Amino acid sequence: MAATQRFFRSGQILFREGDASKSLFIIKKGTVSIRKAKGNSYVEIAKLYTNEVIGEMTFFDRLPRSASAFAATELEVMEITFESLDQIYSQVPEYLKTIMAALADRLRKANEMIRKIQKTMPGELANAAPVAAGPKHVQTASAAALGAANSMGSGSGGKAA
Repeated sequence: MAATQRFFRSGQILFREGDASKSLFIIKKGTVSIRKAKGNSYVEIAKLYTNEVIGEMTFFDRLPRSASAFAATELEVMEITFESLDQIYSQVPEYLKTIMAALADRLRKANEMIRKIQKTMPGELANAAPVAAGPKHVQTASAAALGAANSMGSGSGGKAA
């Protein structure tokens, strides 16, 4: 599998929101700021740290980048191309591919729902970061926002949008 060691200085961009996806990154050292465009600037939605992965959702659903990634500190990453991952992924049974794609889709939808709720709710929830893909740094307020999103749809006879 082709993996390339890359280095970024603080402030450098790994990729931009909307870019075509061709690889994922494993953080070997440093911190990455995940940001969404808001007008002419960015809003930080998550921070990822050593041993976390960036860009994994796009491997499964092949959609454009859902956010931008900036080096928040001096950064060392391993970049793994989708082409090399496809060689391994081709051996995965179809049912597992379906499960992985569904999980990536659910995570994207949950993050979008959290963003919508943040725009309409005051206080701590409005400042919460959406659910990060890494298991170590999930924001508790984001989980509360997701719970609020789920409860919004229950009892109303319709789905939360």
